[in-house]
Formats: sequence, structure tokens, C-alpha cells
Amino acid sequence: MRLYTEDALGNWAWCETYAIVTDARKVCPTAAASAAIAGAIATESNLSVEGVEVALSGHSSVTKVTSSDGEFGFSGVTLGYDYSVTPHLDKNPLNGVSTFDLVLITKHILGVQPLNSPYKLIAADVNNSRSVTTLDLIQLRKLILGIDTKYANNTSWRFVDRTFKFADASNPWKSQFPEVANLNDLAADAKANFVAVKVGDVNGNAVANSIVRTAGVFELKAEDQELKAGNEYRIAFTGDVSPIEGYQFTLGLDPNKVELVDIEYGVSKADNFGVFAKEGMVTTSWNASPGARAPGARGAALHAGGESQSGCGKPERSAEHQQPDHGSGSLPSGGDYLSVSPRLNASTP
Repeated sequence: MRLYTEDALGNWAWCETYAIVTDARKVCPTAAASAAIAGAIATESNLSVEGVEVALSGHSSVTKVTSSDGEFGFSGVTLGYDYSVTPHLDKNPLNGVSTFDLVLITKHILGVQPLNSPYKLIAADVNNSRSVTTLDLIQLRKLILGIDTKYANNTSWRFVDRTFKFADASNPWKSQFPEVANLNDLAADAKANFVAVKVGDVNGNAVANSIVRTAGVFELKAEDQELKAGNEYRIAFTGDVSPIEGYQFTLGLDPNKVELVDIEYGVSKADNFGVFAKEGMVTTSWNASPGARAPGARGAALHAGGESQSGCGKPERSAEHQQPDHGSGSLPSGGDYLSVSPRLNASTP
């Protein structure tokens, strides 16, 4: 600081110095001691989960979003108080979910191939009933078919405190597993790590970039036909289904040119289909019972009216099939899946 002085005649001078101020009466507030709370969110297979909202509540309330490496952090957290860290993510319920998950859940219910971790069991409990039953299969298939757009009694992701030890790995609901990290009387820097569980995804392929694991390609064939207005046509999509356990795909029909009239059910039944006539889409998801195989190439027949324009797949619903012991496979570009046989009535030239 500069110190100035001046005499009676107006002469002045200055110098640089410093001053020490002492709060003898203790009127100045002291900075509260603080710490940092940080953590990481990853799946059971250690895949980082991005975009999770993490809320810090207690003496102070702050929300952060996990980065691409699944990490989050809160700084300047006042010591001596109780805090809770709660993750939340309820977007894109179809991420990682496919008919292959239905196959695995079915095998678990029948005791053919039990799910081998508590996190997979939590993922399979789609309706959040603290058990895995056929009701979970029904709700999950409705989601795959597009009949439902979200889980009725669950969130897209669940998060379990990573420090928690399950009393019974085959029954994660035997005791209440913590989905919040409680930090009482915070005394120093602390960690709050979580295991992320994607509901409905029991084979663990839900990742940020939604990569589809491909183990092969299932071929399907359809007879090329020239359609004329006013006529009814039956177009069969065929393939050898004997080596597979399940499939899913979306058949796209231009609603301005095609009128969907009816569906004939074969191997796949009514509850294996979702029909959206106005949107020009028919979604389908089917899986065989463990130990059984579809007896042929025929699955169903669609009756419709319009020009022969169809496509396979919807952006949020991958077209794939399931092979025993080999995971998921893809469908060839431009094709549909299994023995779906639409009948088309051409309504325009």
C-alpha cells in the first residue's frame, strides 16, 4: 500500500509499506473448512455411464452430470454436516434392450440358465416387483414392440452403492440395497461410487454408443412382385429359423400407399406384434421356449393394401436375431426377419 504525508506548506511525499490488521474483537467471519465429494458410475462390467444426473443434498444442494468417463465431483462441501449423493437417469429405456434379453429372462424363470449376478436380477425385474416373473417378460416385450414407451413402475437405470454387499447374490431383494450414498458428519474428502444397472438389459450391452454385438447374419428372402392398384397381394418373407432362439425387427409400410388389413399368425402370435397402422409400422419380437425350435420358416402373414414399399428397423429398435450360445446377430441391410408374409392391396397405380 502507499502511505502519503503533507506539511502545512503543501509539501508532500509518499512511500510504499504494508499494514497488519488483527481482528482482536473476532468480528470477521472465518472461512468454513471444506472437503470434496467425488465418485464414478460404471456398470457391473466396468463400462462408464455418461449423462447421469448426480444430486448432492444436505447442508448444500448441487447437481452435477457425469462425464464420458462416468465421473462426477463436488468441491467446497462444508465439513461437519450430513450429505446424500443420489444418481438418476431415466432416458432411452430401449438402450441395450432386445429380444435376446427376453430369451435370457425366460431361461432364468424356467431354471434352464439362472441369471448369475444380483445386478442382472435387478435388471430383469422390469416392473420393480422385487422378483423376476413372466409379468416382466410381458412388459419388456411391449417396450420392444413399441406398445409401451417407458417402464410403468421403474426407471431406465438403477444405481447401487458400490460398497454394498448383497447378503444373497441370488436374491438381491432379501435386504434393501442402497441407491443413495449417505455421508454423515463429513470430516474429510469422500468417495461415492455406484454400480449402474440398465433395466431390461440382462446381457449387459447397454453403452453410450449403443454398439450392437454381431455374431452372424441371418438371411431372409422375399419374392419380388409387381403390384397393381385394386388387387390383394401376399408377400412372404422366409428364412430358416431352426438354428435361432429369437428375433426382432420393424416392418415399415408407407401409410400413403399401403393399407394394413390383417395379420395371419403362425409361429409368432398376436402378443409378438405391435401394429401402428397410421405410422406405417409393424414391430415384432419373438423368442422360442428353451429347448424348442420354430418348426419352419413361416411366422406370420400381413394383409395390407398399397404399393410394395417396406423397410426394416427403426432407429431406436435394432433388427437382430439370437443364436444359441452366440449372442445377437444382425439382419442383412434392406431385409426383414423371419417368415413375415404381408398381403398388399395396391390402392394407387
